[in-house]
Amino acid sequence: MKKNILNTLLILSTLFFLGSCKSAMDEHLEVTNVDNTINLSEKIGSQANLSKFNSFLKSTGYDLILANSQSYTVWAPTDAALASLDASISSDPAKLKDFVANHISLTIIAASKGVNDTIRVNLQNGKFATVVGTSFEEAAIVGQGQFVKNGALYIIDKAVPTKLSVWDYLLTSTDAPLQTSYIGSLTGLVIDSAKATIIGYNTNGTPIFAPNPPMIPRNTYWSTVADLRTENQQFTYFMIQDAGYTAEAAKLSSYYPNFTQSALVKDLAVRGLYTVDKLPDTLISTRGVKIPINKATIQKSYRASNGIVYVVNALPFRLKDKVPVFKIEGERPFSFRSDRTGNTFYRTKLDDKGVLYKDIEVYNHGVSDYYINYIYSQLPVVKYKVYARVIMGATGDSQVANYTQRYFIYNPTTLVYDLFATQAVTPLNYTEVLLGEYTPQQLGLLQLRLQSAASTSQNVNTLILDYLKFEPILP
Repeated sequence: MKKNILNTLLILSTLFFLGSCKSAMDEHLEVTNVDNTINLSEKIGSQANLSKFNSFLKSTGYDLILANSQSYTVWAPTDAALASLDASISSDPAKLKDFVANHISLTIIAASKGVNDTIRVNLQNGKFATVVGTSFEEAAIVGQGQFVKNGALYIIDKAVPTKLSVWDYLLTSTDAPLQTSYIGSLTGLVIDSAKATIIGYNTNGTPIFAPNPPMIPRNTYWSTVADLRTENQQFTYFMIQDAGYTAEAAKLSSYYPNFTQSALVKDLAVRGLYTVDKLPDTLISTRGVKIPINKATIQKSYRASNGIVYVVNALPFRLKDKVPVFKIEGERPFSFRSDRTGNTFYRTKLDDKGVLYKDIEVYNHGVSDYYINYIYSQLPVVKYKVYARVIMGATGDSQVANYTQRYFIYNPTTLVYDLFATQAVTPLNYTEVLLGEYTPQQLGLLQLRLQSAASTSQNVNTLILDYLKFEPILP
């Protein structure tokens, strides 16, 4: 009996809640005046103020598409809105079809009434439009939505031509010739794996293609920075005019010799759209680098189909952000000496302040000069102070006695590992220890080796590492 009473109360409470929400839902979703007797093509054709757009539908074949059983939403510009449409669009069949498709979505969108929800809508030409409240991109929705048996029709007061993506604007703009030219030069041909014929696989599973496979262009910027072609994402992107571009490149030239422009352009893309009124004083690039923002440097902007582009005359990065401190984490080795016979532990522990940390320990391995290899790519040419944090000797640790470990760095000139530092490890030292200063001979790959003592004895040839920190010495 008690259970039945509780269930009844729960049902009544739910009904009461739904009833109280009904007015809010009705206010939010403008789904009224539904006419199930006609389709979108017929509905548009019946409205005198949409005659021009209706003629576009017929000339592009979209009138037949909007007459079928699939559900669509159409944002139709009025005749007045189309009066100023660029003749290069209306006179070119391909451009006109793309223009019409830029106003149609293969889904039913119920416009908000009095609610500024933001919706990204996939359009028939592959672009995405932003619908906010009663606006479609830069156009305002006139009156209420009209719902028919296969979708929704909204009348808008402006035509919405197809916008370029951030990528297309970057490559076709004349706003920043040096930047555009360099990024464009990163394009090369690669095998079109989707169309190439696979005739076998090598030992690591990589496919072997038949001779003369089809090739497609690919720009390395897409994979190393951001694929600015992607329509279902949004980006804020900065283009630096030549004078500012040259100045920033000069600041980086000694740190990234022969790769100065690469170091500069890697930090010009931000995920998300930031309109000028929403720009903070600092943004974070897709690679995690701080971008300083000064609105006074903005010369122009372009609202792209997948974000916004700002053309600036300067973008003065802080040197410490472009040549940053970095760490090599002990628990992320690249490889080990092949004849390992001991135990390797990936540990998670608390330090003396109760802060969690992770490290690596190789203990009781019985190999003289045993080592762990680490790598770090794209190392700038700058003098570093190198610190190590190595923690041992706490209750329960295998290693509790003093021991010595060494650090070697690969020399690209002699092709051998040079001894960089020797560290005497003492128990319960939770602080970073300065190992010394290191200047790379050239930009590129840092190959570092953590090596044990030349001994096979337990408690003598142990290896432990929380992290190595490389701190650049900058002006």
